[in-house]
Amino acid sequence: MGIDRRRRASMALTLNFLALFLAVSALTTSYWCEGTRKVVKPFCTGPFTATRQSFCIRFNSSNLNDTRLVQYIWETGEDKYVMRKFHTGIWFSCEQNMNMTGENCRSFLNVAPSNERD
Repeated sequence: MGIDRRRRASMALTLNFLALFLAVSALTTSYWCEGTRKVVKPFCTGPFTATRQSFCIRFNSSNLNDTRLVQYIWETGEDKYVMRKFHTGIWFSCEQNMNMTGENCRSFLNVAPSNERD
């Protein structure tokens, strides 16, 4: 006439352990949210290489340190942007490096500027 008492207790215990395991894995993973983000390409620095050229914007100037210098970009549309993948959870956020090799992860404890941390 139904499940006996011992079987119900073991099923309840098993389901509680399963719920605990899923909760712990949800808190420790950084794959809650995944996606891509449109990021503006930085200006190229250093010597010219063909593989690196697709991840940065070149401009013709002899003085890279002059902040008053107007920098003209002759690329149009989507050529100025890179689509970078990211994934995030409660404690960590990871984003692909600009050259699309590897990823850079950081803790949410380090997101705030150092002068605002307690």
